Amino acid sequence: MSEKTTNMIQRVELACYDSPLHCPFCGSLVYDPNSNEPVPASPCEHLLFCAHDEGFEFRSARFDKIMGIEGIPNEDVEIEEGYDNYTDKVACRDTVKFAIYIPAPSGMGCYYGFTSINNNNE
Repeated sequence: MSEKTTNMIQRVELACYDSPLHCPFCGSLVYDPNSNEPVPASPCEHLLFCAHDEGFEFRSARFDKIMGIEGIPNEDVEIEEGYDNYTDKVACRDTVKFAIYIPAPSGMGCYYGFTSINNNNE
């Protein structure tokens, strides 16, 4: 039996904005709803990015390489389709994105991307 592999990020939508989010690979706490910080000071090595509808909070060097934005400051990255759609375009196998939406009236979205550290097929 052959296993189907994909080189596109897998997407999971969550409506539980008030629950903590942990890395699916190592279990590290990545988002704590009781904290004012969207990303811990020392995120785990699996975290590719953290973004919301207004910009990036965290970009790993690996994410920058995959997306071809190495050395470009956050404010200079050209995002025309919004951060949700932009981060859906990560082309790297064994990656997952959690999209967390806050209900009205805010409607804000937060996006966390993860990859396995042994993933060399970008």
